Amino acid sequence: MFVLTVHEGGKSREYPIHEGETLIGRGPHCHIVLRDESISRNHARIVVRGDVLVVSDLGSSNGTFCDTVPVTERHVAVGEPLLFGNVEATLSRVVQPPARPHTASSLGMDRVRRVDDLPGTSEGFAALDATRLIRLLGETGRVLVATLPLEDILNRVIDLLLAHVPAERASLLLADPVTGTLVPRIVRHPGPQGSQQPLSRRLIDLVLKQRIAVLTSDVRIDPRFDGSQSLFGSDVRSLLCGPLYAGDEIIGVLYADNPVTRQLSEADLEVFTALANYAAVAIAQARLAEQLREESLRRERLARYHSPAVVDRVLARESEDGEMRAQERDLTVVFVDIVGFTTLAEHLTPTEVSSLLNTFFSRLTEVIFEQEGTVDKFIGDAILAVFGAPLDQPDHATRAVRAAQGMRKAVAALNAEGLLPPLRVRYTIHSGVAIVGDVGSTKRREYTVIGDVVNTASRLEKFVEPDQIVISQATYERLQMPFEARSLGVVPIRGRSGQVEILSVDT
Repeated sequence: MFVLTVHEGGKSREYPIHEGETLIGRGPHCHIVLRDESISRNHARIVVRGDVLVVSDLGSSNGTFCDTVPVTERHVAVGEPLLFGNVEATLSRVVQPPARPHTASSLGMDRVRRVDDLPGTSEGFAALDATRLIRLLGETGRVLVATLPLEDILNRVIDLLLAHVPAERASLLLADPVTGTLVPRIVRHPGPQGSQQPLSRRLIDLVLKQRIAVLTSDVRIDPRFDGSQSLFGSDVRSLLCGPLYAGDEIIGVLYADNPVTRQLSEADLEVFTALANYAAVAIAQARLAEQLREESLRRERLARYHSPAVVDRVLARESEDGEMRAQERDLTVVFVDIVGFTTLAEHLTPTEVSSLLNTFFSRLTEVIFEQEGTVDKFIGDAILAVFGAPLDQPDHATRAVRAAQGMRKAVAALNAEGLLPPLRVRYTIHSGVAIVGDVGSTKRREYTVIGDVVNTASRLEKFVEPDQIVISQATYERLQMPFEARSLGVVPIRGRSGQVEILSVDT
């Protein structure tokens, strides 16, 4: 087996690399999920065939490198330095030692069980009562193999454990997906809140490193826990503990114990192991379902403002909590409104007005998305569009003018189709620095752009003729390709000191 050691955020983590394909990226579907901003959603792939290691880049934004050389697809040697975006890594070989045989002592206290064995197949174990096993598997299937929130799954795992194993106390710890730290999520015990003893670090290390479920009949005379003060200082006599794995990923740890008056049996270990296997699958599925729901909600929210191509790139760079942080950007805004809409609406029913606006907004939004612009908002009969955010667009002014020209053609086509009353539309464009991102209260936030550039663009409207595109001198200076434009002179802007030079784009 091989191990990929990743150095990320000042910490090093090891990931097992098995025979076959291992996908690396920011996406939750990847086998190895890296959170660094330089990592693409699908960044790279490692393929193992026997002793052969092949690393491939999957079209990532910041590249994959082997020993500083950019990689498309390449055979790599053990120990050769790798770089995924800005994240350093190395591959090494791990020789797995043969499993140490475990034999039961006369007190029956040294029982272990591989967590991936089927119930009743471990050598030396008494047969598990078939009725008990069938009842357990039936209840587990109904309860866990269902689409439930993660917290419900965790509680039901503990419910099942206490229902089928004669333990008085039980705990379920989950591994943090980023740090790997085990965090108690569910703790059940009859004593007062806060009286539960912390789990033994030695016990947890044993079950995780050897990937076994452990039964001990009496912790006080079990040599595996000599010196474990957290166990000896508690009232625990008999316990069960085992890891929760999804493939090679540690999901968490499941634990149950009894005080000095009762002992757990080998049959209880069989039941415990079977439940741990089911629980690991159910928890992994619940986590994946949550990630998919969260991504679906973020994608749905972003799709209201951005083109599909922009949505994919934004999701790859978006902050972990799903917010798009407010920040300063140099950008261009386009303000589009229908001439004489109030008068036009007087002669239409509310349904007809709604249909008109829906058709108008749909056609023009398509044009904005073609230039990878963002629809900031619809304001009555007007559209405020932004270019240069949320992603950098050095040619944002050029895209804005192209979008305005495209929208003017789209309106002409609508008029020619006769689907709507004939429309006349004004287009104003201005560039500058503004604040852009998620803005609002703790209960409701919206993606928007704020600043003088927006106010100026909207107030230039009074100087625009129907079907005319007017741009500011600030926009004209940012154009990266020539457009035929004629000066309309300098105009005053209400509420703003100084004047603005404007130009008309006539073609």
